[in-house]
Amino acid sequence: MKKLLLATAATLLISGTANAALVDMEVPDNAYITVGGLDWAWAAPLPGIVDLGFQSQFGWRLPTAEELANAPTAGQFLFDGANVPLGGSDPVSGATFQFTDSALNMAGAVASPYFNNSFFHVDFCEGLGSGCDRFSGAPWAGQPGSSNTAESLVVRFASAGAVPEPATWAFMIFGFGAIGGALRRNRKANVKVSYA
Repeated sequence: MKKLLLATAATLLISGTANAALVDMEVPDNAYITVGGLDWAWAAPLPGIVDLGFQSQFGWRLPTAEELANAPTAGQFLFDGANVPLGGSDPVSGATFQFTDSALNMAGAVASPYFNNSFFHVDFCEGLGSGCDRFSGAPWAGQPGSSNTAESLVVRFASAGAVPEPATWAFMIFGFGAIGGALRRNRKANVKVSYA
């Protein structure tokens, strides 16, 4: 029995080490994007290799089918200040874009080293809607029609400190107005009228 327990512990230790991500630190803000109330990270150039062992403590998880139906495009991962400069690599994680063309025209967010132990890169032209001349971009892993080489995304609920998207400003202002109106009505209802 003791040998069985030791063998099981050794197997778990070895398998845990083998599946660890290349970089065990929180994904920096410039390595993911926020769309539709979710943070999206481009996690791997293949499906089935995403390791959430470390990152799950920060809320990262695999997206649901419903979330994937509204997933961002590859082009949305491009923005000034993203962690992977155009034609270069992230100085912190070593992340890069591969399989690119002129559609990759600025810095982009790549988080693969934080979510798998095999790849520092993602393949830009294989991202959904990449706009590449050679390849129009395939579905993300988990979307209908995706292949065994589809790019993988992970998600988490956007942090409370994130700046609201423009479409949510109207809802937020309406909510503050409704709360203010309710407080005003409540205050009026509690005022006692006295006649002299």
